[in-house]
Amino acid sequence: MMRSLLIVFLVLVSPLTLANYLERPEAQALIAELVSEYGLERADLESALASARHVASVIEAISRPAERRLRWYEYRKIFLQPLRIGRGVDFWRRNAETLWRAESEFGVDPRVIVAIIGVETDYGRVMGSYKALDALSTLAFDYPPRADFFRKELGQLLVLAQEEGKAVQSFMGSYAGALGMGQFIPSSFRAYAIDFTEDGIRDIWTSEVDAIGSVANYLSVHGWRHRDPVILPVALAANASQPVQVVTEISSAPSRAQLEAQGILFEDSTWQGVDSGEPVMLTSFEFKRGIEHFGGLMNFYVITRYNRSHMYALAVHRLAEQVERGYQRLYGED
Repeated sequence: MMRSLLIVFLVLVSPLTLANYLERPEAQALIAELVSEYGLERADLESALASARHVASVIEAISRPAERRLRWYEYRKIFLQPLRIGRGVDFWRRNAETLWRAESEFGVDPRVIVAIIGVETDYGRVMGSYKALDALSTLAFDYPPRADFFRKELGQLLVLAQEEGKAVQSFMGSYAGALGMGQFIPSSFRAYAIDFTEDGIRDIWTSEVDAIGSVANYLSVHGWRHRDPVILPVALAANASQPVQVVTEISSAPSRAQLEAQGILFEDSTWQGVDSGEPVMLTSFEFKRGIEHFGGLMNFYVITRYNRSHMYALAVHRLAEQVERGYQRLYGED
């Protein structure tokens, strides 16, 4: 009987266990850094890390992201659904004035703001149920592939808690420690979240106004170009000198003219207005009908600063188009 009870107990607690992270040398180094650089209290940091728990499902989730497992035609089904599109239209309707203000102040198109919040959290419906402290501690100390990155984010969360005057255990988010409607990691929250309601609080969990302003600010800082195209189709000539080389940084992307010299075809009617010297990020997606090629411009690159996956950026762009179409059909000016 006792053995059976013990087995049941272990099954119940194994996904979430007190990890004694405070004893790790890396944790002690992080504490020393935060005390020295930010003036945080050692006792508060020790108390926080001593309370952090290992969450097994965090490791499982980060090891199997949808962007790595799915083809585009599978991935798109997650986000480009009539229900989510309809929610986006409704989100735009009730926040039309705020979106106009964000466009005026930051030069960011309303449709992309709406789409990012839609892709990230389905307009606040799925913001994550993990304690950010537990998720980030698990990744910082028990996920070697990206431990350095997540230790920095754990440190930023501890700093953020002091700046916002909140208990660090109160921050809830995704398995990767992303926060609020726009899913800002702690360093992004500190750098880009804003109080768009002007009530003295940066609330990206319950305030759609603050979430909109924060996403607009993020995109603006990263170089969004107002009303510029995002991604356009291209084709390969029969005599193309090399296969499509996918790039992830706009700084290393060849120009349109260079790509044309390599046998990449740009249809004039589609690419009209795009300068020959403009850098173009070639990328490819697998549709049910086969592989298709595209050229991502500066705004495509900006979306990938939010999430580096090209499928994510295309999902945001396509959702933005469909939500705007639906909004204009229902509420656009005659």
